Amino acid sequence: MTYQEVVKNIESRIGKFKSKGNVRIKKFLEKLGSPHKNLKVIHVAGTNGKGSTVNFIKDVLKEDYKVGSFVSPHLITYCDRIKIGDAEISQADFAEIGEFIIEREKDIVEEYGDLNLFEFLTIMAIIYFEREGVDLAILEVGMGGRADSTNIFTNREKLISLITSISMDHMEYLGDTIEEIADAKAGIIQEGGLVVTTNMDPKILGVIEKEAKEKSAELFYTKDLASEILNSDLRGIDFKVKLDDVEEEFHLTQIGDYQVENAFGAIYALYLLNKRGILKISLDDIKARIKRSTWKGRMEIVSRDPLIILDGAHNFDGIKRLVESLDNFKFKKLHLIMSILADKEHKKMLEEIASYTDEVVFVNLDYKRGTSPDELSSEASEYGLKGQVMTIDEALAYYKKSYQEGDLILITGSLYFVSEARSKILNYDYSI
Repeated sequence: MTYQEVVKNIESRIGKFKSKGNVRIKKFLEKLGSPHKNLKVIHVAGTNGKGSTVNFIKDVLKEDYKVGSFVSPHLITYCDRIKIGDAEISQADFAEIGEFIIEREKDIVEEYGDLNLFEFLTIMAIIYFEREGVDLAILEVGMGGRADSTNIFTNREKLISLITSISMDHMEYLGDTIEEIADAKAGIIQEGGLVVTTNMDPKILGVIEKEAKEKSAELFYTKDLASEILNSDLRGIDFKVKLDDVEEEFHLTQIGDYQVENAFGAIYALYLLNKRGILKISLDDIKARIKRSTWKGRMEIVSRDPLIILDGAHNFDGIKRLVESLDNFKFKKLHLIMSILADKEHKKMLEEIASYTDEVVFVNLDYKRGTSPDELSSEASEYGLKGQVMTIDEALAYYKKSYQEGDLILITGSLYFVSEARSKILNYDYSI
């Protein structure tokens, strides 16, 4: 099969569904000899910040270790979900492993049914990482945690679990309360495992603490680290944090204050793993490498003239954190381009950002879960926003005409939209 044929097969599969377990992927992997048991894993769950946290850890460790990383969704192609270091899985390897999975799927279909999209990709990452002999694999949970297809490792394979910021999202699958959603995320905690969380909400922490106690896991909180943001602007962020009573200063090239929380999680996890002799990484190396770390599509400056920032703030909590960062950017006027998935709290998202601009362009997302831009435009008017509907090319050309030095063009909403917009922008002729 070709790469395109495998992608077509994957995209024909059901993506998300309510599930009480992950029996099917376990049975499939057993048929292959359980390759996941040969990996050493860092596991990252949460609502927001998972991908950034995975990326921070990967960028710190990649110079000393052969590190695999698995994230979702992809920004450009399916291949960028699965990497070793900075190198994406090749289309040839993607096609070869994909064809192998499709062939072997026959062994479980009658009893367990077809693999869903995320199970398929998780299996592909596991096979690839095991075959390539990675020293460790950093895996991002797809949606929940407890029933997620990545949640198949014991504490023999798993070095540490990280639980990033938890908020209301995917309620139709995970539950209607923050406690139910936290319970799903806390399900990645392993018996006798090591856990770090960046959460601070007592309701969320109560759920995580209960799970950790039941499983005799050691739980560490970034909230217990005295920290302070020293400076934050379009050049990056300087912050300090106290580790074992010693104050350490760090710099991020990435912008957006919310990235400090993600960096805290990555730094603390690596610090603990080094302290226990599980990994060998000095604090000086962590400082130097996290400073150089970048993450596409998350508070990414893709153009300086005009100034364009992309941010995959795909839910209400993401928009809230984005808005908190906007105060640091000192722009004259905000030109806003958005597209939001139908299962998100789009009214709350629009209300949150409305005080920063009086106009927004909505783009029709070529994706089955996208909210109608006409519907979004109608909702925007409730919050004093003049909404217009355009293609991404039309939106960029429209704002180019009214853009003045000191303004900011912000493209946000769905990660799928940010991916589409990014590919357009990097080939866009701004002289038009």
